Amino acid sequence: MSSRTRTIASFFVLAMGMMLFGAFVTAQIQKPGPVRAAAAEEQQAAAAAGGRQAIVGLDTFRDVARRQTAGVVNINTRKTVKTGGRTPFHNFDDDLLERFFGRRGESETQRSLGSGFVIDKDGYILTNRHVVDGADEIRITLSDGQEYDAKLVGRDARTDVALLKIEPKKALTVLELGDSDQTEPGEWVMAIGNPFGLGGNSVTVGVVSYKGRPLTVGTRGTSVDMIQTDAAINPGNSGGPLLDTRGRVIGINTMIITRGLPQSAGVGFAVPINVAKEILPQLRTKGKVERGWLGVTIAPMTEDLAKTFKMAEARGAIVNDVTAGSPAEKAGVQADDVILALDGKAMADNNEVVRTIAGKAPGTTVRLKLLREGKERDVTVTLGAFPEEGDAADEPEAERARLGMTLQDLSPDMARRLDLPRGARGVLVVRIEPGEAAEDAGLAQGDLILSVNGSGVATVDEFFEAIEAARGDGVARVRVRRGDTAFTTVLKLD
Repeated sequence: MSSRTRTIASFFVLAMGMMLFGAFVTAQIQKPGPVRAAAAEEQQAAAAAGGRQAIVGLDTFRDVARRQTAGVVNINTRKTVKTGGRTPFHNFDDDLLERFFGRRGESETQRSLGSGFVIDKDGYILTNRHVVDGADEIRITLSDGQEYDAKLVGRDARTDVALLKIEPKKALTVLELGDSDQTEPGEWVMAIGNPFGLGGNSVTVGVVSYKGRPLTVGTRGTSVDMIQTDAAINPGNSGGPLLDTRGRVIGINTMIITRGLPQSAGVGFAVPINVAKEILPQLRTKGKVERGWLGVTIAPMTEDLAKTFKMAEARGAIVNDVTAGSPAEKAGVQADDVILALDGKAMADNNEVVRTIAGKAPGTTVRLKLLREGKERDVTVTLGAFPEEGDAADEPEAERARLGMTLQDLSPDMARRLDLPRGARGVLVVRIEPGEAAEDAGLAQGDLILSVNGSGVATVDEFFEAIEAARGDGVARVRVRRGDTAFTTVLKLD
């Protein structure tokens, strides 16, 4: 082989080698690395399984808004309330009484705005209880402007959830209810609603800031583990949906904390949708939620408190007070007891005790493990029915005929808020009609009727049974508590 031939062959071999090396390097650059490949596989698997969060892209929120906005409704309510005048119940703060009974005198119409969302094709709508509470008229407006009269099907004070119903004339956009238990802080969310009643639905976007924030949203002494978000929520957004990136409802936008600022401070809260899903069957069939009631006021066990009880760790809940006549009192539960376990399950804190009791039906028998004076003991309690605060319309109300007054059973919570003595029993005067027998007897709104002709009365039914027994005499002796004093008056029955 000549020198020239060898040179050409060497050059050819070198060129081929460089081409092969370049092809190898290019293949390595284009080949997904182990991390990228794994991420791609996870995303594909999540998409195939309908995972909790969709892959967020530039068009994600636009697409969710396009699909779901039509399922969000505007809610307008109207109610008539009495205004003006002063109550003669001088020993109590008038503002406190007005929160219970409203002012006496002239009437005015109040209107409020909120949001809600469609949950099935038959026209059921979820919203907040406070959006529609006490309304004489509820009007629903769909995103296309079509209006409907709505019926209040059910409401729940503890969770601030309400269920409405319309009779749709066309197919509705139904929002899918997701799984709020799977939601995690840092996940993207979208809020849809009608802020400030401006008209039309608007969307805001943020993340889940915190999960499980215990806040009181309805009944005092209880809490709901709320979803906190920085998606802007403003007045009028209440009752609207909080959506994940797949457009599924994970919460009902309920409240904000502004600390005096004139606008949203990015601290909004939503009732987890799983809380609403749990009570939906009862709202549909009964119009309310029946929960177990123990009848105690409890507080969390702190490290310092645990030391005073000689406990190795802070767990369970301390009993601060026991409601007179409650299931807990009947079973022997005492103030300063520590609730350690319920039906054999250790209780981590007071919130777990409340949730566990509320999850059981009235009439259920439960076993409490208590710590008292350094010794553990078991107590069996048959639960009562949870008294919902603020549901005066649901409580027994007496006829006004001839006596000229409206009465109501005294709930434990109302007794505390009216600062009545512990264990106070009686019937509460809710309203007095001018010129009738009750006013002539000197009774006033907020009075507590203790007895009729010497027989104690603890319910409206007992009061009227005593009145009927005295009707033959034409008069009844009524003992009344007003503030810190008690007096006796005569009620004419004819």
